[in-house]
Amino acid sequence: MPKPTRAQRLDDAATALFAASALLEQVRLTIWDRENLTVTQLRLLGHLLQEEGLSNAELAERLYVTRPSVSALLERLERGGFIRREVSPTDRRGINIWLEPRGRAAIESLRAEIREYAAALMEDLADAEIDAFIAAVGRFVDAGRARRARDLAAGAQQAD
Repeated sequence: MPKPTRAQRLDDAATALFAASALLEQVRLTIWDRENLTVTQLRLLGHLLQEEGLSNAELAERLYVTRPSVSALLERLERGGFIRREVSPTDRRGINIWLEPRGRAAIESLRAEIREYAAALMEDLADAEIDAFIAAVGRFVDAGRARRARDLAAGAQQAD
């Protein structure tokens, strides 16, 4: 049997990523239904959990969406008591976004449930397989962040 081409290997890797991601959907959908939140709203809350006080523009960049899209997401999350918006103390025109207790509880619950579920899925893997998984996923995330930075830089150059 011939060795798979690079394109075939990349396609197989993407298929494996989709399958792995689908395994976590059960937990995500449970939280989504329980809190009546979309995946993008959950992602937004996750970014705020990592760093509160972000601006609309910073959230748009991290979510890969437009500023008007973030404004609509923030409006729904604020009405639901998940976040609050405050005028920036350093720029009266700027707004900073903060988690409210309900938003913090929702995203922390999601993360805890996903961690528990994912750990159970990996229970049968050998330590070496877990180490290889951590290394491969870490490299994948680094590559994605680097590509995003290049894309943003290219977009900024085109806007000039």
